[in-house]
Amino acid sequence: MNPGLANPNLREVVLDNGMKAVLVERRGLPVVATALFYRVGSRDERTGESGLAHFLEHMMFKGTDRYRKGEIDLITSKLGGSNNAFTDQDCTAYHFSLAADRWETALEIEANRMTACALDPAEFDAEKQVVLEELAMGQDDPWNQLWQSTEALTFQVHPYHRPVIGWREDLERVSRDAMHAFYRRHYGPNRAFLAVVGDIDAKAAEKRLRALFSGIAPVEERALVVAEPELRAERRGVVRAPGTLSRVALAARTCRVGEKDDWSLDILAHVLALARSSRLHRRLVLDEELATQVSAQNETRLDPGLFWVVAELRPGVRPERVEAVIRDEVQRIAEEGVTQAELKRARIHIRSSFLFEDETVLETALKLGRYETLSTAGWRLVDAVLAGYDALDRRTLRDAAARLFAPEAWTAVWSVPHDHQVERPRVRRRKAAPRARTSAPRDRKGAR
Repeated sequence: MNPGLANPNLREVVLDNGMKAVLVERRGLPVVATALFYRVGSRDERTGESGLAHFLEHMMFKGTDRYRKGEIDLITSKLGGSNNAFTDQDCTAYHFSLAADRWETALEIEANRMTACALDPAEFDAEKQVVLEELAMGQDDPWNQLWQSTEALTFQVHPYHRPVIGWREDLERVSRDAMHAFYRRHYGPNRAFLAVVGDIDAKAAEKRLRALFSGIAPVEERALVVAEPELRAERRGVVRAPGTLSRVALAARTCRVGEKDDWSLDILAHVLALARSSRLHRRLVLDEELATQVSAQNETRLDPGLFWVVAELRPGVRPERVEAVIRDEVQRIAEEGVTQAELKRARIHIRSSFLFEDETVLETALKLGRYETLSTAGWRLVDAVLAGYDALDRRTLRDAAARLFAPEAWTAVWSVPHDHQVERPRVRRRKAAPRARTSAPRDRKGAR
């Protein structure tokens, strides 16, 4: 065990082949969750491979040399459990929830499909059509179009510019052999992290883990990617979407998971647009009635991620008006900071959300896996999160906003109806008040 950690019932295991695992004993209920994370996502795809990480995730359920097509789901169902998977920019994860007397079946399945996924050609062709249909459904969603277009415009060198689901042209041409090569290149114990949480005996679990995974040979290490150059001028785009509503997205490149600015950005997102008391919700939705919804998100990643502000406009409202309000409130925070009341509310909300993520064994397993695969500190970052928020003060938040939210740092994309006439917006900049960097932030209507 690791008595020096916040959770004394956690055991870390590192195998000779590079695989790492954490085993957490939680005896409250007779259930166990496993989450196996691979350090491979859309950022690891080469030119012409877009969507391959996500497509392979589908194929991992389509049979191995031991389990026939559909058998993994059938076994899980017969055992009274559940399983699922997801792929994002930085990782791919597979998770199970099972009763405590049968959870080791999940380990057996994961050990087998780490090296023996069948990738049957007929199943490959059939599942390709499923993925292409999923892509087409996403293209019909105006929000999805807006997010993808903004990301592609913001990242022009780094592979984050590719959508996780991929480009249709790549998916239509990709071969079964290309997927097999991708699988062999990325799926191995040294690229994997396993979290097991629940009613387990950690010693026995470690013994079973070593028996199943120790004999698997490592694969090549993760390749470095090209860093995105510094953005020196704002970028703009327009998406034509079906329907009658317009939407606005602004995104600024920020930092990595676990860096000091990460905690500041979470607070700033809450103050700007993550609560009904937030500045932009009160101003855009309630007071000026320009938008039906507005939200902010700090999306940090393994490599520097994005801070988003998005809004859906009321019918007839022009996007330049909403963008001007968003920029005005962002600049106000960069100049004046947040109030003490806003900081207190944000801390309470974030602390509650963070602690609620441990409400189930599966959520805890996924939290550990995400920190391990997305941060340089690994899963141990879990113990530093709340202290990181508590250490923030108003000056730190103001300085972070001033550095990261400069007017030229943003990518702005509008999603407008096909018949909308677009003019380049003339966004007025607020003049900084004298001594704005030293005076205390003012309470404003909508910012209490």
